[in-house]
Formats: sequence, C-alpha cells, structure tokens
Amino acid sequence: MVDMNGVIANNICMWLEKQNKKQVQLAEYLNVSRQTVNKMLNGSRTISAGELRKSADFFNTSMEELTTIPQNYEENDVFRVFMGKTGTEEAKQAVRDIDKLIELILFQDKVRENGIAMRKEWTDF
Repeated sequence: MVDMNGVIANNICMWLEKQNKKQVQLAEYLNVSRQTVNKMLNGSRTISAGELRKSADFFNTSMEELTTIPQNYEENDVFRVFMGKTGTEEAKQAVRDIDKLIELILFQDKVRENGIAMRKEWTDF
C-alpha cells in the first residue's frame, strides 16, 4: 500500500533541500505554524489539498510533481493504528512483526468461527 502522505512529505522535503528553503518559510507561505509544517512532514498530520496546491506554488512546481511516487519507492506494510514515524530498522521490523501477529490472530479467529460452523454442519447429518 502506498502511503501518499509520506510520498508527498518526502517530495516536499526534497524540494526544500533542492531550493535551499526552510520549513519556517513554507509555514509562513502556507499561513500555518512551523509546528504544523513539521507535523505534515513527519507524517503525524495529513497535508490538505489546499496546502498541497499552495506548496506547489511555493516551489514554483506542479501538484503532480509533489505527488509523484519515486521509482525507488518501497511499499511498506501499513500499520493502521500506528500514528508515528519509526526511526530505526529495528523499530520498523517491530511494527511489521506486530502487523503479522494481528493478521495471525484475525486468521485464527476466522478459523475458529468457520470450524464451529463446520462442526454444526457435520452434526446435522
């Protein structure tokens, strides 16, 4: 699953670096606080369509450019409840492991439900 908010945030960070601009300058242009821009770029706040359009104007580029998925993009297993950013490979692996455990628990739950239903079918004969 593609994390578009992460893709956009990474693209904005790339444009900031490319044009030697600061987050505070983007914040002023968007008329939001520096903390809001920081949250947008670290993934803890979604970037709105209006902010995306204004960001494209700020960089003198297109919205399409800011939403382009890079060729070297690696899809990550999204852990839908986790609202943060992992900084180390160990933390990323822990999130992936938790996601696998959740899948196993859900699978076992379905097996139990279906197993009970199947036993009832067999006893009906």
